[in-house]
Amino acid sequence: MITKQEILKLKCELVQNSRVPDSFDNVSIDSRNVNRNSIFIAIKGETTDGHNYIDNAIKAKVRLIFVNKKWFTKNRNKYPKQIFAVVVDTVKALGQLALIHRDKMNIPVFAVAGSNGKTSTKDIIAEVLSKKFNLIKTEGNFNNHIGLPLTLLRIEDHHNFCVAELGSNHFNELEYLCSIAKPDFALVTNIGKEHFEFFKNLKGVAKEEFQVYDWVNKNGSCCFYNLDDSFVKNYYGKHKNNYFTYSYKYNSDIKGKMEGFDGEFRPKLTYKHNNKNYKTYINTFGKHSYFNGLSAIAAGIYFGIQPSVISAALKNLSSLSSKRMEFNEYCGIKVINDAYNSNPDSVKLGLDTMKDFKTKGRKHIILSDMLEMGKASKQEHTGIGKLLKKMSFDFNYFYGDMSYHTFKGARGLKNSFYFEEKDDLSLFLKVNIKDGDILYVKGSRGMKMEEVIQNVFTNKLN
Repeated sequence: MITKQEILKLKCELVQNSRVPDSFDNVSIDSRNVNRNSIFIAIKGETTDGHNYIDNAIKAKVRLIFVNKKWFTKNRNKYPKQIFAVVVDTVKALGQLALIHRDKMNIPVFAVAGSNGKTSTKDIIAEVLSKKFNLIKTEGNFNNHIGLPLTLLRIEDHHNFCVAELGSNHFNELEYLCSIAKPDFALVTNIGKEHFEFFKNLKGVAKEEFQVYDWVNKNGSCCFYNLDDSFVKNYYGKHKNNYFTYSYKYNSDIKGKMEGFDGEFRPKLTYKHNNKNYKTYINTFGKHSYFNGLSAIAAGIYFGIQPSVISAALKNLSSLSSKRMEFNEYCGIKVINDAYNSNPDSVKLGLDTMKDFKTKGRKHIILSDMLEMGKASKQEHTGIGKLLKKMSFDFNYFYGDMSYHTFKGARGLKNSFYFEEKDDLSLFLKVNIKDGDILYVKGSRGMKMEEVIQNVFTNKLN
């Protein structure tokens, strides 16, 4: 619930002030999801402008609409009876309102950041901690300067914990997000090759991601450190106050051991805490789950949740909001859709998973472009090709301008094919793939590689 008193704390002009209700049920930036008790905030983004949907919000009987001053100056006479909150920038107003609400609700916030796996990690941590807390978490990967405030504004009186995902692709974005979320706890999954177009190199990535740790070390309670990541381990070595560690390689508060996979290729692991050993498996697919699961175990143990309860939570995981390693089967063909995001580290982890996967059929690998790699793009794509050559999968397919360098890096690899058109790739794959085979598809979100899966298997099912 958002109150009128919270709104009055903002630097805004309330038009029709006397008619503003005392409280509102929710805040939305989508005019399709509002009602009489909603606040609609018109956000101008890169591809759309919420101000264009104000008429839709009014039809839904929304009583308060946040608008930019520039828009209001031009349009105020069209809506003489509508209540508006007029601000210089609705994006900043959204963040300010979220901060005011977060301060009022005053519940602990656990921030999850990092280059790879943060959405899945956030979901698994939330699943474990939900056994003790009535928590709220980031939905999907709404982790930016708009998604995070919307998460905080969903906090209600019955919540007593928040697990929030924080994402960044430019310098100082995490500093801004921390100033809104005020995290009490922080976990950075890892430091990897992401957004080099903006961060330039791994040191740049680490500098940005560790702003979450910097905030918590100054203002919060505890930082969770993955000692298997060299950058995180180095940061930990310089900041050993208020910490909890986990690792597969090094002595730590939670020491894990990978035990392979069960018959459904679910990761099995054991872990040690206070000289006692525990074992479990994680009801997800893929090698990355080892790391996501151990971080959730660390969080659970820190907050006093019994190992048996943690184990049950991991074994009963259902759907995660991340599309990472989405597993399906069509007409006897196993399909792993890992085309939600892509960078060199996540590609390597995906290929490692496929190498370990036991199957009687043939393995088909489709790789597409890793976007936002900047000047390092050609080198990184070529490196993936060289790695792929060492792994020797049955069939290898490449699509995208930069993936031509992956294709060249794998030169000499048997059954290696490059396609300039997605439709040609789909047609070739449809003819070549057989029952019992397994298909792995990887590429950045902007490459839309799920279309290949749709082209091949929609026709197969019909």
